[in-house]
Amino acid sequence: MKPVAEWKCPNGHTMGQVVRNGSGIRLLLLYRQAVDYGLEGLPESVDVMAAVEGHVADVRCSICGQMRTWVPGPESVRRLMRKYQEER
Repeated sequence: MKPVAEWKCPNGHTMGQVVRNGSGIRLLLLYRQAVDYGLEGLPESVDVMAAVEGHVADVRCSICGQMRTWVPGPESVRRLMRKYQEER
């Protein structure tokens, strides 16, 4: 998977990482605990608790409690629509 960007809460704590899979679909690798690189430096490893693809998800930062919403990209919606049409 190709890293695209860190996924942060409104206060700048890293809650996950956005990546593209082999099909070009954006996924959110959601960390179990948010990371504050400014305070902690680079962690040796993070615990990824979920890979979110085609769902809207409201996520609360484990450090400051702020919420952020993950919204699937247009490529995920197109994939979902193709799958739906194939099943009909």
